Amino acid sequence: MSTPTVNPMALPGTWDRVAEAYEAYITPTFLPFAADALRLAAPRRDATILDVAAGPGTLSLLAAPRVARVHALDFAPAMVARLQAAAASSGLTNVSAEQGDACALPYADAAFDAAFCMFGLMFVPDRARALIELRRVLRPGGRLVVTTWPPMARMPLFHEVMGVLRRHVPGLPPDDGRAPLGELDELSDALAAAGFRDITVSHAAHVLPYTGDPVGTWEVMTRSNAPVAMMREALPAELWARISEDVVAMLTERFVGAVDLPLVANLGVGS
Repeated sequence: MSTPTVNPMALPGTWDRVAEAYEAYITPTFLPFAADALRLAAPRRDATILDVAAGPGTLSLLAAPRVARVHALDFAPAMVARLQAAAASSGLTNVSAEQGDACALPYADAAFDAAFCMFGLMFVPDRARALIELRRVLRPGGRLVVTTWPPMARMPLFHEVMGVLRRHVPGLPPDDGRAPLGELDELSDALAAAGFRDITVSHAAHVLPYTGDPVGTWEVMTRSNAPVAMMREALPAELWARISEDVVAMLTERFVGAVDLPLVANLGVGS
């Protein structure tokens, strides 16, 4: 009997390895989407909110000055530690961060006025169970906001980089450049199946600044982007050197100078 293959993106260690660079480079990029999510959920000043797959606290730290209490949960210990350190250094005493499982939330029923899952639900092995758990811990009328990635073709830099990677490593999932819950109707259907109502789904578009430095851009990606960092560790050094050479050549040719590139996300809201 074969052992089921575990998606490395669903393992805490994958995210632990990129936690430092993720906090430094990814968090600023994700902040506009966190602001979108808070605007859509519109929690009151006296609200208690939940941030699942909180990472180093992109949304949690932004929300803390606006609400009464933030509970943040992530399955990667290094991410939780960074969130705790950032909250402490900012003097935020209303943020509680802990390690835990999105499919078995350690909270009572109807404990939160709003809940969020920013770019994490796609990597949860049982996404349906996680959404049911999120609904369980929401108070009646409380809103959940979920963000996922649309097909990669909407984001040219990542689309082109993945094209280079696939030339060297055929069969990389997802082969069609579409992550789970990548289409708006998929996200809407998943929320409805978990029992959410008053569902709205939409695209949010922000800017990804490209510095015009292909070598530096690729180095940042290899340190902060979990799938790329995982491949760097797994592939032979000689193959990775060829990949890096081709990625830098592609960036040099395809993206000239400092430009603003589109970064698009799916936003799903339900109550």
